[in-house]
Amino acid sequence: MDVFDFTFLSMTGSLLAGFLGSLTGLGGGVVIVPLLTLGLGVDIRYAIGASLVSVILTFLSSRHI
Repeated sequence: MDVFDFTFLSMTGSLLAGFLGSLTGLGGGVVIVPLLTLGLGVDIRYAIGASLVSVILTFLSSRHI
């Protein structure tokens, strides 16, 4: 799998995880971590780290200063 395919699949999976998370009330990490580890073969530590970074950035961007 080349870089373009990986980027496309991870972006598509992230959009679907966000959509599914907003419908069910679950966090998107519940969907994106298994997608990255089982579907794309990313090490679980990197997948959890990516999920944590996205949660932190989402929280910081939603704060009203």
